[in-house]
Amino acid sequence: MVPLSLPTPPTLLSAGHDTLGPAAAAAAASLFKALGDPVRVRLLTLVRQASNGETCFCDLADEFDMPQSSLSHHLKILVRAGVLSRERRGTWSWYRVEPGPLAAMESLLRPGGPFRDRSAVDRCE
Repeated sequence: MVPLSLPTPPTLLSAGHDTLGPAAAAAAASLFKALGDPVRVRLLTLVRQASNGETCFCDLADEFDMPQSSLSHHLKILVRAGVLSRERRGTWSWYRVEPGPLAAMESLLRPGGPFRDRSAVDRCE
């Protein structure tokens, strides 16, 4: 499966605008949806905190009390969203955090970003 194509942070917002276009909004929604599960948030945290920047499936499986198939499903969602990348080495898969999607989320959520409350600024007079 090919990861979703989320625009990089500089192109997430149109030049000179702080609103999202339809394609960027759909990509951002997919990213937020992928991180909308506590298991996936925990997986992302574990992979991100790995001392060497990557984590083997076998190490992740030790952290969860769930079937391997369920854990694989959650990892597959994160890989499809582009949050994690996967590399197969022998019989194990190794996961690494991809910085682009997290930077894109940060650009959306930052103070002054497109989600800010503009009601006081945009009032018609």
